[in-house]
Amino acid sequence: MAAEKDPAYSIVEYMRSHKGYKCGYCKSSDTNFSHGMWAHRMAVGDYQALIDRGWRRSGKYCYKPTMEKTCCPMYTIKCDALEIKLSKSQKKVLKRMHRYLSHGGRKECRTPEMDSTCEAGENEEYVKPESEAKFDVSSFSLPESVAIPEQRLQSSNSKSDNNEVSADCKPKAIEGTDAPSPTKDSPNSNQEGRRNVSPGIGPDASRPPCRKAKVIRQERREAKLAKRALDSLGRGESPMEIKVSKQSNTEKSLEDFLCEPLPANPVHNLEPWQPGNGPEQGYGSFHHQYWLDDRLIAVGVLDILPHCVSSVYLYYDPEYSFLSLGTYASLRELALVRELQRRIASLKWYYMGFYIHSCPKMRYKGKYKPSFLLCPETYEWIPIELATPKLDKAKYSRLNDNVYAVDSNGRVDINKILVLHNRNLVRYGDYQSHFADEDDDEEEEEIREYASLVGAKSAYTLFLCRS
Repeated sequence: MAAEKDPAYSIVEYMRSHKGYKCGYCKSSDTNFSHGMWAHRMAVGDYQALIDRGWRRSGKYCYKPTMEKTCCPMYTIKCDALEIKLSKSQKKVLKRMHRYLSHGGRKECRTPEMDSTCEAGENEEYVKPESEAKFDVSSFSLPESVAIPEQRLQSSNSKSDNNEVSADCKPKAIEGTDAPSPTKDSPNSNQEGRRNVSPGIGPDASRPPCRKAKVIRQERREAKLAKRALDSLGRGESPMEIKVSKQSNTEKSLEDFLCEPLPANPVHNLEPWQPGNGPEQGYGSFHHQYWLDDRLIAVGVLDILPHCVSSVYLYYDPEYSFLSLGTYASLRELALVRELQRRIASLKWYYMGFYIHSCPKMRYKGKYKPSFLLCPETYEWIPIELATPKLDKAKYSRLNDNVYAVDSNGRVDINKILVLHNRNLVRYGDYQSHFADEDDDEEEEEIREYASLVGAKSAYTLFLCRS
């Protein structure tokens, strides 16, 4: 993504309305509540700080669930990409893709993310703003004479501020089995009229006899050794000198699965396309495209931030759902994090959006291990194994066991908040003295609410639009 002008600051417009709306998980019509703000522009460093406080974006609209009030509490979840431990089902997805690319053919198989897939054009995590943005700041440019806040100056030297975040298979019933057949113990059975069962005809002589799998494996090993012996004779070597390499017990890494070589002439060719001006040149929003034989079959929307890769959304061709593209894309994105971390030591996390424990079909995100959930009160990361027992008891829970822990980033001096008023940048204390109504308690209450939601780090760097 090409860099744009004035990338080192963010302009937001807070929307205080808390009207309930339809929940994409439990389908209730008006029980989903969240706080929201419109991001006219957003620097990657600011968005990193926001998602670490439970915010998430849908396009330019940023929202934070009202955890203690909403019907299905949404906990921010992240996975340590460097320590990823592949599950059996995840390995199957990678092997299925390799088998399909190598030999073709398809085998229908349901995976958790397929069960959680919403209908085309519907994003369950999407939150529609109550109203459109009121302010037009498209032509705003930060004057050179205005000093950028100290927190921004400290991070402006890093590369992280050089870009903005832009915008079933159902079993069929067997015919004729609608009603159970009378059996020996059935009250409708006529035991007196039973016929004697004739003896069977025995095994099918036209088919080979059944053999144990152990015997079959032994024969395959012997056939391989015989082939190696013939090859060695063809090279003029002694068959007795063949060294049979013992398979290593070392567990395969994620890269081992993804980079497993294909045959010389594979049936299909899959490439995760990345733009030439990608992460090597900065951070921001990207489309991770998957091309199968020159056909676009999936697109992952990613935010690459100073400390993580955040998965925003994935859409794919339903014709290829048998490849479990949701799981496959997540594993590809985890591999991308590991690749980026080799160049950027601080970038090691993979953010998967929200984990909704009260919605069983959304629990699959917890299968990426090791994962952590964000405590909604202290904003500290808790291992998911310690968090889920609490969520089994109650939908909303303070995940941090330390009763003395507090939100260290929650104390904000609202007078220091940056306000953008009539294209002039001032502190809220000055704005309140010169422009705001002194008796407007609702105005100050809204500012305090905004500050508590974004935290001190963001409150002192974001430019808040006020009329």
